[in-house]
Amino acid sequence: MSDPHEVYEAILGQLKSARSRKSLEALHTVCQEHHGAGAVDFRIATIAKLGASRGVPSPQTIRNKSGEHYRALIDAWQAVGKERKEKNKGYADPAGEHDWVDDVANPTHRYLILDLIAQVRRLRAQNKGLASITKLEIDCRSGSEAAAEIQLPNFLGHEVDALKEAISDDFLKRQGWAKGERGSIKDQNDKVIFRNGFVDVIEKVLSLDHG
Repeated sequence: MSDPHEVYEAILGQLKSARSRKSLEALHTVCQEHHGAGAVDFRIATIAKLGASRGVPSPQTIRNKSGEHYRALIDAWQAVGKERKEKNKGYADPAGEHDWVDDVANPTHRYLILDLIAQVRRLRAQNKGLASITKLEIDCRSGSEAAAEIQLPNFLGHEVDALKEAISDDFLKRQGWAKGERGSIKDQNDKVIFRNGFVDVIEKVLSLDHG
């Protein structure tokens, strides 16, 4: 498997057009952020949608003959996403709990759901780390001194929008889902899609100051 960063550098060195170089850089940046969010979907339509306002070429431009260098970079990222998906089998989704996401026709909605699942996995991992703390040190310094050293997660705009969309009434209604009394998400047959506390943890994340 080719390393996406090496592929990016190799292609960038061959491009003479400043516009093409800028577009390739935007595409690579979006893919890096997408990968950092835990995503595995690096299809052309998905990446083009995510980077539409950031200089990433349109799906048609990427698929054209002249977009071969864009496709080469996306192929490298798709290989990384495929590898992550294979590694996650039997761990993050042992019973195929989220296989239904592949059936969501709208690529934007599919991305939002996958991105949300990745966010929840990351938050759960962080929560387990906090639960393992057996000794708590209390900082008695003034509020301004202590606050200066607090490092909150740097959420990107599209990540915040994805979280908002995932628990919005309009989105849930379109999917035929509803919020449960304890923060779960259930489908029209009352089957649990996301467990208790799911909505609550998303609302807590959204309540943070994202700068």
